[in-house]
Amino acid sequence: MSRRDPGIDRRAAFQARVMQALNRVMVPLVFSSPQLQFASEPTADPTTVTIPTRHGPVRALVYAPTARQLDRHAAAGTRPPVHLAFHPGAFIGRQPEQEDNVARYLAAEIGCHVVVPDYDVAPQVRFPVAEEQAYDAYRWVREHAEDRGWDRDRISVGGGSVGGKLALTVALMAIDDDYHRPVAVSAEYPFVDTTREDAARTSSKKRPLASPSLMSLVRRTYFAGVDPHAPLVATAHHPRRGELPPTLVMTAEYDTLRHEGNDFARDLAALGVEVTHREFPGVDHQFTHTAPAETARAAIQMIGDHLAKAYAETAVK
Repeated sequence: MSRRDPGIDRRAAFQARVMQALNRVMVPLVFSSPQLQFASEPTADPTTVTIPTRHGPVRALVYAPTARQLDRHAAAGTRPPVHLAFHPGAFIGRQPEQEDNVARYLAAEIGCHVVVPDYDVAPQVRFPVAEEQAYDAYRWVREHAEDRGWDRDRISVGGGSVGGKLALTVALMAIDDDYHRPVAVSAEYPFVDTTREDAARTSSKKRPLASPSLMSLVRRTYFAGVDPHAPLVATAHHPRRGELPPTLVMTAEYDTLRHEGNDFARDLAALGVEVTHREFPGVDHQFTHTAPAETARAAIQMIGDHLAKAYAETAVK
């Protein structure tokens, strides 16, 4: 992880490496609170698989449904669906373990397998490496589903922040390729519009998590030298976004990404996409993984309800 993409400025690369080092220390501390675990019964620890991609192998965590949920699927004669969850990290951090509370809830309450792939980040790589790895992971999940006892036709995608951007991009890449679309997308506080100036991302909070300096660093590292209007960069402006499957968009009152997320949800609805949208008051970016627990619980339950509805509507014995 010591290399640097030559298209990234050395100063920006150094700042990204500092952020990576801080994340390795802070993420386990911030995102491991038992108060943010909402599964109603214990779930097994995830197994690890290696997924091949065009940019090399990536590690992925796999959470299995509980025994009760597996029995339910067996009684119904169905295979468990799969949710592919992409972790946040500003395209700089790479800790898929922070999705643990969401993954355990979905495995226990919805009965789906949850696959959380890692992906390469800046300053080691730039766009479109993470997007292409995410899409390759999606195709791998579908193409190997039957061998693993998963339902290859009931795969959803989701994630928070840049993970939400990756989930949307995966769905759009599948649409562009005329490949099997995910049955649903969950985009939590997503980063979707690279055409917006960082100064336009405002918050009434004095120190918002997705600060202007952080957004600037993302531009100067992962998106260095990239056209911000390109379809797979500016997800909110992709010409085929109106073909997305049922999509959940969750935003936060104090988040600097709130405006683009709210606009995106309204735009999708106007284009005929089945959209569920909620702005959560009194919270900032990453509210699914931080206190207050009541808000995190409500948000994660909303993700589960969204996916359960899509799985039920596409279930085939």
